[in-house]
Amino acid sequence: MKKKLTNKEFLARAKKLGYITFDQLHREFMKEKKFRDLWEAGAAERAIRMAIIGKRIEKKLSQAQVAKRANMHQSAIARFESSDTSPTLETTSRILAAVGAKVHIS
Repeated sequence: MKKKLTNKEFLARAKKLGYITFDQLHREFMKEKKFRDLWEAGAAERAIRMAIIGKRIEKKLSQAQVAKRANMHQSAIARFESSDTSPTLETTSRILAAVGAKVHIS
């Protein structure tokens, strides 16, 4: 049976093979103004999305449970969480209410 690699060992082996981490790739892309502007424009959406996912996990709710509370399909919650779509304010509000979260913008 193979020994399970630690995160550090995995990264070292990947680096030897020529792979880079997401953080390294992100740092390279952030050097480009166009990418940096697009990334920063999506910061609020990512923060809200991550807060909703965190609240769902904190409350030990499945995607199916959230979907039922929001009167949506589970697949819509999965798409929301995976960032495959840019949700409307209405959709985001329904999911926020389903997980019992509120957003404060300042």
